[in-house]
Amino acid sequence: MQHGHTLVLVGMSHRVASVGVRERYVVASNDLPANLTALRSIEGVHEACILSTCNRTEAMVATDRPELVAATIRSHLFRNAAEQETYSWSGAQALFHVFRVAAGLDSLVVGESEVLGQLKRAGDAARECGAMGPLLEALITRALHVGKRVRSETELGLGTLSVARVGIEVAGRALGEFRTKRALVIGAGETGVLVARHLRDLGIGRLVFANRTLERAQTAAEEFRAAGIATECCGLDELRTRITQADLVVTCVEGQSAVVEAAHFERRAVQRRDLPLVVLDLSVPRAVAPSVTDIDRNVLLYDLDHLSRVVAENLRDRSSAADSATSILVHEAHEFLGKRAYQQLAPMVGTLRQDFETVRNETLDAVAGAEASAREVQLAHELSKKLLHITLERLKDSTKRLRPEEALEHEYRRFLESL
Repeated sequence: MQHGHTLVLVGMSHRVASVGVRERYVVASNDLPANLTALRSIEGVHEACILSTCNRTEAMVATDRPELVAATIRSHLFRNAAEQETYSWSGAQALFHVFRVAAGLDSLVVGESEVLGQLKRAGDAARECGAMGPLLEALITRALHVGKRVRSETELGLGTLSVARVGIEVAGRALGEFRTKRALVIGAGETGVLVARHLRDLGIGRLVFANRTLERAQTAAEEFRAAGIATECCGLDELRTRITQADLVVTCVEGQSAVVEAAHFERRAVQRRDLPLVVLDLSVPRAVAPSVTDIDRNVLLYDLDHLSRVVAENLRDRSSAADSATSILVHEAHEFLGKRAYQQLAPMVGTLRQDFETVRNETLDAVAGAEASAREVQLAHELSKKLLHITLERLKDSTKRLRPEEALEHEYRRFLESL
């Protein structure tokens, strides 16, 4: 890949599209190889990476035709989506966006840290498919570094933040004390276990894992049994019985739809309840059929779009911390762009090295010829090495001055105004 290639990002997230739209464009892990291959086949695309989570699907590519590829990527990943339901950035703006995503600044729950692992896995998947190259390798590495810096050096890193935690907080407002409650977690993957940990910390009375593969549910349950939580496991064929017994149902499944149907609920049992049955759907695509809301007023269904009030409160609480992250993000973007600009000088740097060696050797021959001592040769080598180092450092500084950090900060603030 040539160093002159440009970063282009095309995506859809909670900022521009509802969960009902986002769920149509999720790229499941099994579908990543085919989609990455399709992106790489676009003329002008040399590297590609796809980040797909419950709240966003984004394609990052390195291209020598930035003006042309964005529309092609959009038609591939987001066919039939309205224009306002997607966004695209290139160059420094795409870099800003990726760094904000890694820092949790663009998340539904500002400051959440799950996205770091998701971004790392996206890079791993692209690497396995042979879709990564110098630009995206450097981008993902720097973005992960930025995310860790923001969390360790600002108040965004205080506490444990995640969509799972916000969901449990919403459920708690309806259910009250968790110590006497029974929770059914459908899905024993990373999010399901995270939900269960939040419930454990709140002293949940009983916990049931339901999963398509019973062995995985049993593995997840071991951690909570060891913590003294009454924990059971079941397959999805037991959902009707288990839902009837639960106070809280949380779905955390990937790449499936309508795992929970209205038929899984026994209406008379629901009507006899003193407290509502809370159903929390954290899946994209949504795993709970919309018809569940028609069962009875005692069934409260929340999906990711319903978490907005708590999310808004979280955003207000974290606004000052988000502002304090600006200097970190701008500095890291400045360093990244400066390094990229310096890399574009690689041919000239190679020529300079050769020129220094040539001048050194010619000078030695002219001054001492074949009679040059070993010490004189060593001094000549050390002098030319130091002079070359000074020259290259000046070049690095000059590439950074091409885009001063102050100017980049103004560009970043204009970028924020456009969101």
